[in-house]
Amino acid sequence: MSDQKSYQGSCHCGQVKYSVSLSPPLEQQDVIQCNCSICSRNGYLFVYSKAADLQSEHSDSALKEYRFASKNYPHYFCTTCGTSLYAKGSAPDGGELVAVNVRTINDVDIKALKFKEIDGRKV
Repeated sequence: MSDQKSYQGSCHCGQVKYSVSLSPPLEQQDVIQCNCSICSRNGYLFVYSKAADLQSEHSDSALKEYRFASKNYPHYFCTTCGTSLYAKGSAPDGGELVAVNVRTINDVDIKALKFKEIDGRKV
């Protein structure tokens, strides 16, 4: 069994499409369920990937960036339908990573995934 798998995803209206390679595959990861303000309001369920493993297809005007609080972690959403797709940040080793909203990955059975709860309100 391969330790890396490619997934396709999109916003609700389809204006923003992406592919992401996850290692290990989604079904073998703990999906992050955070209770911070933005994750709670947007219903985020995250998995992390190297930024280089995410390829996004969209026009320049299709994706909007939102930053709050420390302004360190941009969150990206579709300008047409408002779907929150992913956020960018820094890995502990200094590299770039993305937190992909699992709810935007095509054909995922959310109920079959394993979750890890994070207390983001205290971070």
